[in-house]
Amino acid sequence: MGGATRLLLFWLLMLAGDAAAVVQLESREGYFVLNMEDYSTNYDGLEIVQLVEGEADFSKAQTFDITGQRQVTLSGFADGHYQARLADREGGEEAVLIAEIHVRHRSLYQALALFLVGLLAFSLLVGLLIVYNRKEAQDA
Repeated sequence: MGGATRLLLFWLLMLAGDAAAVVQLESREGYFVLNMEDYSTNYDGLEIVQLVEGEADFSKAQTFDITGQRQVTLSGFADGHYQARLADREGGEEAVLIAEIHVRHRSLYQALALFLVGLLAFSLLVGLLIVYNRKEAQDA
């Protein structure tokens, strides 16, 4: 490869690197964690918007103050696709898209089944404690 071709390829990879910086997250529980270590000194606002028909309208975004934070955990999101971007509320920096989030909760049947398994395990444990406590008291 010639030097000019390598330089062009390197330049194209650098440009593609900015677009690839958008993190793809999937949440089955309705919460997610956003890491902002690379941007925490330049931005003080986080905007989250739900995509409607594939379009993001950031005029209707939920806004959070993230001054000095490097990581944020957000919860309470309904099923859907969301975008998160960092914004400088003073307008000094252009907003940066940092994540696309797909929230898809577990089904109610799966949640109830997991709850019942936990309830059965807990009941078994309590039953064993009672039985062996009585047995130990009788042996003493």
